[in-house]
Amino acid sequence: MRVSAHIYRASTTSFASTLCQGEIISDLERIRLAPECLEREHLSPIDLIRVPHPLAIIMSQDCDLEQDFRVRQAENFPLLSTDRPPSDKLIPNVLFCNVVTAAQLYQPPAINSRIWERIKINKDERYHFLQSIEGGCDGQQIGLPELTIDFKRFFTMPTEEVYQRLRMAGTKRRACLNSPYLEHLSSRFSFYLGRVGLPEDHFSEPADILQGPKTRSP
Repeated sequence: MRVSAHIYRASTTSFASTLCQGEIISDLERIRLAPECLEREHLSPIDLIRVPHPLAIIMSQDCDLEQDFRVRQAENFPLLSTDRPPSDKLIPNVLFCNVVTAAQLYQPPAINSRIWERIKINKDERYHFLQSIEGGCDGQQIGLPELTIDFKRFFTMPTEEVYQRLRMAGTKRRACLNSPYLEHLSSRFSFYLGRVGLPEDHFSEPADILQGPKTRSP
C-alpha cells in the first residue's frame, strides 16, 4: 500500500476553523424543496427532501473561504449581525462535488474496465480518482478507501449551514488534499466546467495520413 501522507493531511476536528478547498467532508445532509410544492403558498415539513451526501469535497477557493471565515469570526461566529449590510468578503454558499468510493463508481456496463483504465489515472475528463486515505491522514483516524469524483455531480450549501452542521457533530471533517494534488483537482474541475462542445469533430481522411504530406508543384 502506498503511503498517502504526501497527498493528504488530516482535517482539524474543530468546527471553529476555516474550511479548505480540497477538504473531504463526511455525513453531510442537504435539504431542498420538493419541486411539486413550489406553486403552493404555504409549505409544510413534508415538502422538504433530505439529500444525504456520505462524502463530499469542497471546491470553493481557499482565499474566499478564509476571508469569509474571518468576517464570521468578527461578527460573533457563526451568527452575523443584521444591523448593517453584509461584508463583501462573505460567500453565501460553499461549492461541493459529490464523492463516492471507487467500488461504487465501477459498475459495469456503465463504467467498464476500458473506461476505468482512463479514470484511475485521471485521463477521463469527467471523473477524478483519489488514492485511499490512511487513518493517520484522516481527521477521524479511520481512513477512507479509494475515492472518485464525478464533475457533473456538484452542489452548493449555505456557508452558515455547513459550519452549523459541523458544530452539531453529525457532519465530520476528514482529510485535505496537499499541493500539487489540490491544484490538479481544481484545474481539472475548471477545465470540465469550461469545456466547449463542437457540432462535429474534425474529420481525418485515413488515405491522406497513409500517403503522407502532399508536395506542391513548382
